[in-house]
Amino acid sequence: MKELTNFLLQFANLNQRQTDFTNHLGTGTVEEAGKRIVKYALLDRNGPTGKFFSEEINTETGEIPW
Repeated sequence: MKELTNFLLQFANLNQRQTDFTNHLGTGTVEEAGKRIVKYALLDRNGPTGKFFSEEINTETGEIPW
């Protein structure tokens, strides 16, 4: 089996966002969620992989245990 080494795998908890779907009762804006998605999508190949992130729970590094 060929080893796959050219990608990182990240999981981000964006929590509920303020949208029409949530009746604007979410914890953050869609723009904030979008910035967070882009932040983790653009990590270079030396970035963390296989991690779970929630910046609401861990405001320092965002990393939380599985």
